[in-house]
Amino acid sequence: MHLRLPLTLVILAFVPAAVPPAPRDVAIKSFDGASLSATYYDPGSPGPGVVIFHNCDGDRRKVDLFARHLSSRGMHVVSWDYRAGQAADRSFGDTRAGDADRIHDWLVSQPGVDRMRLIGVGGSCGVTVALGFAERHASQVKGVVILSGPSTAAQHAFVARTPSLAVLGGASRAEGAAVSYVDSVVRGSPNKASRMIALDDGGHGTDMLTRSSEFESEVLTWIAEQVSDRSRATGSPGRRDRLGTAHRSTFSGQ
Repeated sequence: MHLRLPLTLVILAFVPAAVPPAPRDVAIKSFDGASLSATYYDPGSPGPGVVIFHNCDGDRRKVDLFARHLSSRGMHVVSWDYRAGQAADRSFGDTRAGDADRIHDWLVSQPGVDRMRLIGVGGSCGVTVALGFAERHASQVKGVVILSGPSTAAQHAFVARTPSLAVLGGASRAEGAAVSYVDSVVRGSPNKASRMIALDDGGHGTDMLTRSSEFESEVLTWIAEQVSDRSRATGSPGRRDRLGTAHRSTFSGQ
């Protein structure tokens, strides 16, 4: 017996899957008209947004592969380069905060970005910028990844009073104090999905995302869990129950 399929079904069976757009470099105008160099990774479908705040001694190209991996999981990602110096009549910190807010505004204006499901990823000096970003957009930011960087007492207090914000901390024991000052933020978080991951020698800041594929995989999975529909609906504790640890896990690998 011969099975006859409708012509439309036969044609659809041979239509290849949609290919996401290639990452594109963009210039984003900041509050004072300065141009911020950024790269946008569009997954080609509606989804949450991620802003990457890289190490101060690097540039956005160093997080390119990580950003591509996020995008392949359905995230709209923007990485950007900090301006040199500061704006007129603004402190260095206020300048960077203002720039970060314009990056936020640009990202959530892109088609398909779910502005109520955002994640910040910060490394080294980018930790302070990422935490400030999370505080100023607290109703939208569901999680923040902080890697090997300092933070302020005010930011510790913000995390402690914001149970809706999950925090994933990462640092290398080889850096000494980095583990303790990142861990102190994580331990202050009331969110059940908050975790601390300490590596023996995993690099510094966002460089950790390229030094250890195991660590990068943990970060990618954690981010996806914080912006998942299940997490929004139930306040899911993510991997906490499966790992059996509330706030701390360690890797011995590099």
